[in-house]
Amino acid sequence: MAFWEEEHYEMTTILLAVTGLSPAVVTETVWALAGERRRVLPGRVVFITTVVGAERIREQLFSPVAGFGGRTVWESLREAVGAADDELIAEPARVIGQGNRKTGVFEGLADIVTPEQNDLAAAFILEQVRQVVTNPETRLIASIAGGRKTMGALLHAAVTLIGRETDRLTHVLVDAPFETLPGFFFPGQPGPALRDRDGVEHFPAVAGVHLADVPFVPLRNRFEEVRDFPGSFEGMRRKFSRELKEDAVRPRLLEISYRRKTLWVDEVPVGMRVKALAVLQFLSEAQRGGMTPGDQPEAAEAMNAWLRTAEFIPVGVKPRGMETEDIRHELNHLRTELKVVGFEIPKRALHLPPHTLRVRE
Repeated sequence: MAFWEEEHYEMTTILLAVTGLSPAVVTETVWALAGERRRVLPGRVVFITTVVGAERIREQLFSPVAGFGGRTVWESLREAVGAADDELIAEPARVIGQGNRKTGVFEGLADIVTPEQNDLAAAFILEQVRQVVTNPETRLIASIAGGRKTMGALLHAAVTLIGRETDRLTHVLVDAPFETLPGFFFPGQPGPALRDRDGVEHFPAVAGVHLADVPFVPLRNRFEEVRDFPGSFEGMRRKFSRELKEDAVRPRLLEISYRRKTLWVDEVPVGMRVKALAVLQFLSEAQRGGMTPGDQPEAAEAMNAWLRTAEFIPVGVKPRGMETEDIRHELNHLRTELKVVGFEIPKRALHLPPHTLRVRE
């Protein structure tokens, strides 16, 4: 390829799954992904688990099963979904743990119960997510379906902290009775019917497996520094919580242009009606002068007096007068439009959040 030709890189999808004593949640997730309208088969699959969980993964997914014709569950799954040679490559389980200071040897956790163990899990899970999201040629699908509930919650938190809009967070749901049937891994699995505790037979082919996308807010868009080095989980939580709290009280810069019918909030433009801009400017100036109206009728009366002397509003666009209903209508408009940019005017109040107001040409 010549140096001037643009090289095309194939995006790699990585499934990152927290798992515990039931690794079938991973095979169920893969089956559901393969059945989506826009079929998705991860290139790599990463298991985050404990020592006991890693043993269950080895026994249930990667050991030959007589009912599967002597093949492993993972081999059968790859065949059932038509995986290519470079798809569904399962990596060795990544076991949560820490180094033993006396022996100098890494020791995995058998379970995650105590606060200290949860702290270890948080740091470990965050690091696994970071390794994926810092690579621009990867997409992350993070599954919170397995393991202890705290593991799923920590994975959700990690993806919220440093995940991207293109990443996904998922949970898998399986119809009864298959969600509790031992030996069920995916609807297309080979082998005989499965029996429940009462001896009733159930055929895997009819099982319903559903993938639910779990919404998350990518905070990395607010905190640029996490793109390079996220630090510790607890350190990030404290730092970002502090900065978000400061955001809530930090004065916003508002700039009005009546001719352009635009309000800029910290340089972000928002289209706005002239009357709404006038209401905003009136409330801002009244607030600065310590004379915030008590209610909408009082605001209408005071604003009409203010309009007669307002010098910043061009004569050609200045509202002729405001009724109580006009105040209510324009306040609703302001609240709706400004909420999108994080400048929220409290309901049933005429008091604006901290800000500085300027008027442009």
